[in-house]
Formats: sequence, C-alpha cells, structure tokens
Amino acid sequence: MSTGQRLGLIVNPQAGRGGAHNVRVAARLVESLHPAIILVGPGDLGADALTGAPVTRQIVDSGAAQGGDHTPALVRQMVTQGVDVLAVVGGDGTMADVAFALWKIGASVPILGVGVGSANVGPLVTCKGADVRRLAGASLAACPVNGLIVGANDAVLGLGFNDVVIGFTVLATVDGQVVDVDAAQKIHGRNVPREPEGVWTDHTRVVKQGPYGETLVAHGNQVETVIVGLPDERFYGKAIAGGVLLSSLIGDPAGCLVCDHLLVRTRLDATRHRQSEPVVSRYVGLGHGEMITGYGFRTGTALCADGNPLLIMREHDRAQVSVQKGIATALRLAEGQCKS
Repeated sequence: MSTGQRLGLIVNPQAGRGGAHNVRVAARLVESLHPAIILVGPGDLGADALTGAPVTRQIVDSGAAQGGDHTPALVRQMVTQGVDVLAVVGGDGTMADVAFALWKIGASVPILGVGVGSANVGPLVTCKGADVRRLAGASLAACPVNGLIVGANDAVLGLGFNDVVIGFTVLATVDGQVVDVDAAQKIHGRNVPREPEGVWTDHTRVVKQGPYGETLVAHGNQVETVIVGLPDERFYGKAIAGGVLLSSLIGDPAGCLVCDHLLVRTRLDATRHRQSEPVVSRYVGLGHGEMITGYGFRTGTALCADGNPLLIMREHDRAQVSVQKGIATALRLAEGQCKS
C-alpha cells in the first residue's frame, strides 16, 4: 500500500527527546515519503518539519485546543479535509491518542507511526525515528490491530495497544534517560521523577466479568501492580509465561496480570527484592464480551494506557478495561507481516 496522495502529519513535540529532535525526524519522514499534499499542525506540531520541502502544504488549525487536546483536534480536522494516511511522530501514547480520536469519529484512516518516545513498543509503530529513511520507496501493508478500551465509571477514556497499567508512575525520558515519573504530574505535561508505589487498600478488588460469571482476580495487599496487556506470539511455547501461555492457547486476545510486587519500574534494589521474594502473580485471560474491573485503589493512583495517564483516581472510582479486535489500522513495512 502506498502512502496516498494526501498525508496528514502530527508531531508530538513533548515525546522522548523533545521538539527539535522530533521535528528533524518528521522532516526526514516527509523527504522519504514525497507526498503530493500534506496537512500539518502549526509550528512544532508539524509545520516546522516542512521548511524547504517541495510539497503542497495545508496548515490545519487545532482551534482553541490546549495541551493534550491538540492531537484529537488535529485528527478531526485532517479527517474532515480528507487524508489517506495519518503519519504520527511520537511515542506509543501519542499513537494511541490518534487511534482513539479516529475511533470516536468512526474513521478508519491507517496510522503510520514513527516512534520517538520512551518505549516505542506498541503495534502502531511502523518504524523508529532512527530508521525513518527505510520508508523511502518501501512497500507498506495496512494491518488490523487489536486494542484495549479503557474507561472509568462507565465512561470510555482512551485506547491502549500495548498495556493498561494502574499505578503512581509512568515511564518518560528525562535528560536523555528513561525514568519513572509521577503520573499525576505527567497528566499536566510535567516529567517529575518519582519512585513507584503499591496501589492497594484493604478495599481493593480486581475482578473479571463476562458470560461465565464473575471471577475475583485479586484483592487487598495482593494488588501491588495491575497490568492488562495484549500478549503476542512471543509467549507461545514458553511455560515461564504461566497463565499468559494458557490464555493465548485458547485464543484470548488479552489478559490481566495482578502481582504482589511492583513490576513496572526502571530500577530495582537487588537486596530488597531478594528479601521480598517469592513474587506471586495472578493472571486471567480477557476475551470478547469480558471486562476487567478494578476499584478501591489508593487515592491518587493513575489509570494509564500506553504510558498515557488518563485519570487520577479516587478510592471509589471503578477502572474498566475490555478488548476489541481490529480496533485500528497500522501501516507496516512489507517484510513485517500483519499479525493479529
């Protein structure tokens, strides 16, 4: 599949190493793709990447949008003006934001993701920023991608394509290093380092609900970490994956892991960890028509999808996660086959 005649370009100037670097990556992307017409956001949201580029450009106004609202506003405007592909230069969270904006308006525009964030491990990433010149003349395939629908108190807040995590921290790049930062600060665009903490109270419950009834996954101090993720082919045949392997064998597209240790972190004290073993985890598969619900978490805990804090929760809030196949479309290099 070609990139089409009309390309929408969205750059996240806050992702990874930041604005100047991300704009340079975006400029190399435009040089590699040679679109006939390109729609971009103003300034470092895209237009700055077009200096000297011999393309017909249209600057898309995101209106009165502020902060994280710029991305969905640009998506809506670009879809209205008719783009064939949305190229996104950012991290996993930025691409999830774009996919969510498309999902909300019922648009099926494929995403060409260029990873410049802290992780760049999600299935919407076509290539990483350092490899963007590989796109020149490359054959691209449109592939359906499974995703997680994330909400709280019966309201949908976002989509996740790698994992949904309930915790006090997320990963971010600070001074060139990937570190744990405060999710409550990150939701306002600030990267403030913080040590991860457990999320449980005596009232914490994580349950799975579906056609076969309700299953208690974990409660109380069993819930230091909650992760809902999308296992892939790497888990097949590896018994060390435990319940992940079992649910994959019956075709569950996702699953929920609850652990009595903090799993999502960048650093770990070896002595303290050895003294706290064994690590006990509980896993349930997540299929269609099923939902993971968690509640009773410590006030201030964040509900995060692909590194995006979506909500800073209070103890009475109920987090909800379900899975949907083919919820978005990603462009992949031809040598990387489509994998559901």
